[in-house]
Amino acid sequence: MKNIITRKIQIAVCEKDAEQRRDFLHTIYAWRDNVRRAANTIVAHKFCQENIKDFVYLKDEIKEKFYVKNILKEGPGMSEQNTTYRVCSDMLKGKVPADIYSCLNQAVANTYKETRSDLYTGKASLRSYKNNIPVPFSKKAIENIHWVAEDKRFHFTLFGIPFMCILNKDRSNNKAIIERCISGEYDICGSSFMIDDSRKKIFLLLTVSIPTKELALKADKAMYAFLGVMNPLVCTTSVNTNYYDKTVERDIVWEIGTADEFNHRRRQIQEACKRAQISSRYSVGGKGRKKKTQALDRFHDKEKNYVDTKLHTYSRMLVDLAIKHNCGKVILLSQKVREDKAKEDNQVEDKRNHEEFVLRNWSYYGLKQKIAYKAKAVGIELLEDVI
Repeated sequence: MKNIITRKIQIAVCEKDAEQRRDFLHTIYAWRDNVRRAANTIVAHKFCQENIKDFVYLKDEIKEKFYVKNILKEGPGMSEQNTTYRVCSDMLKGKVPADIYSCLNQAVANTYKETRSDLYTGKASLRSYKNNIPVPFSKKAIENIHWVAEDKRFHFTLFGIPFMCILNKDRSNNKAIIERCISGEYDICGSSFMIDDSRKKIFLLLTVSIPTKELALKADKAMYAFLGVMNPLVCTTSVNTNYYDKTVERDIVWEIGTADEFNHRRRQIQEACKRAQISSRYSVGGKGRKKKTQALDRFHDKEKNYVDTKLHTYSRMLVDLAIKHNCGKVILLSQKVREDKAKEDNQVEDKRNHEEFVLRNWSYYGLKQKIAYKAKAVGIELLEDVI
């Protein structure tokens, strides 16, 4: 059983000649712009193919001629996926490697199919792609990946362009993952690269297939987890304990995280942001808004990133508890906010305000997602129950 993960790694063109490096960067940016334009064109064609009969200003013979499903039924013609591939080929042939627009066509078509039901029920609008679109390619495109001892970095070639990986502090242990990909322990899948215009950096979104660890877990034993507000995670399972020289099975409850522990760092970030806002009015003007608000911009997304880090921590603690007690299943109970009746109205109001503060930037779906892939990596089955 395989587990698919994606790691975001900063990369840079490692060409010493300045003019050649400039040409490589110009080529990469041109690929991104062409891919963005082609992705929006694919979405437009997909939508028109499904709704061609609603185009009242077209003749019926034109509708029948261009309606893809009828072409498939009646006789010779191209498949639905091949129609948009032909469009991409006409747009991008000679401008972008064929491997890129082939993977792009497949990725955009799959995304459109997944969101089609939401599109017609009004839950989502027709997707549009911007400059932050990942440029996809197959696993064959990454060639000659190796470690260079001189600059202590991994180097590889992508469509003839030399790149190097910038791992920096490497808190995600990306170096070990790349080493295992080179040794063949992990498999590289179809990946992509993304250009961040705001930071002027290029990132490799490396997709890796990792074999699932086989642990000796009890398939019939389950750990129940409740996603709460005051306590981010509350879990329980049965544990054998010694009681007067007898082995007794009883349920034990663990609270993973508390409201005070979760909000301690968030309060610090919010207060520091307020201080930066107050101090920015005294900054020297005349050098532009960006210069004047430079101290304040450092706090952009800092609280959201902190919450995301805590979700990773809580989900890891839950999975580790399940492994420790040999639980083959993790059952997530439905989320309910239980409010105790308070005698005084002020106490009720204080509690509501506290819960609103806890819920800020909180993501139940994000926590479920993180628990799901961590459990899958060790072979634990994740279920959802309704209480």
